[in-house]
Amino acid sequence: MADGQLNNYKLMKKVFIINFLLIITIIIILELIFNIFKLSNLMGIKSGLIYKENKSHYLYPNKTGKIFNEKVFTDKFSFRVPEISFKYLSDKNIYIIGDSVAFGNGVKEQNTFVGLLRIKYDKKNFLNSSVPGYQIKDHVINIPKVKNFKNVEKIIYFFTLNDVYQTSNILDINNKDNSDEGSYYLRDFKIIEKLNFYLRDKSYLYMFIKGIGTDPSKRWFSNVLNEYKNKKLDYFKKDIEIMKTFSDENNSEFYVIILPYEFQTRNCSNNILLPQKNIIEILSKSNINFMDFTKNFCDQKKPKKLFYKFDPMHLSKDGHMLVFNLLNDKINF
Repeated sequence: MADGQLNNYKLMKKVFIINFLLIITIIIILELIFNIFKLSNLMGIKSGLIYKENKSHYLYPNKTGKIFNEKVFTDKFSFRVPEISFKYLSDKNIYIIGDSVAFGNGVKEQNTFVGLLRIKYDKKNFLNSSVPGYQIKDHVINIPKVKNFKNVEKIIYFFTLNDVYQTSNILDINNKDNSDEGSYYLRDFKIIEKLNFYLRDKSYLYMFIKGIGTDPSKRWFSNVLNEYKNKKLDYFKKDIEIMKTFSDENNSEFYVIILPYEFQTRNCSNNILLPQKNIIEILSKSNINFMDFTKNFCDQKKPKKLFYKFDPMHLSKDGHMLVFNLLNDKINF
């Protein structure tokens, strides 16, 4: 190699290394900025919290872990509690049923609507049986656990629109959660899927770019809307009536609380609210007590702030406070 070519090669190598280091430095700085100013949120579920058994999945009891980058604790019943040493002190119980929204992904337990109820009504136990990824089929399987507790005054089911899915939102039980993403397109690209899992759990910058560039709330809602347009939901009617019958036999008041998707709160038009209309029709015909909080979300000045950043349905701290206030006003605890 001639001296001139060698010098050009060394120069190109030097330029490449400098640019590479510069890009890495910029990415690190941006990560710190997005983290410090909370411009986005992480969405990973640490492995070891969830296991699969039979036709459902469960949280391990007496476990500490992280979900959406927030430390969580479970008790001996596998219910979410404020701390690992938490003790129930009352003989009166309120039983909470739900998925990751009622579980409170990404929010400290004390700031979730269940945690706030627990603090205000400290003479009663709030048993939060919610599990990320659960649908109506999972609730039917697990509601008999109520029999393990005496004096269950109320069973409150927090319904989110994707509860009508007949497959779990948790795709890889032993690794990460892959909340639906609107369609399961990443399953066909394993390397991209694994990279997506990793970055959702680690990179605030990635979550910001993904949120701005793809509008996940719109994508997720479009997918779930198809369920309500294309299916009769007879299976939902059957399952919710099983839950109601079980509650009646247990002498517990049964409530269904309907919570909206973030995309719906952007204009709240009738066609956007088709899922709620269909669910309300089923609940009304089945004589089930329900409350639809969708309008309350729509009436807020900045409803987007009620949700976890770039997330279709998980609530922020403000969203949990709104639901707590509505529950406090509408239900006699």
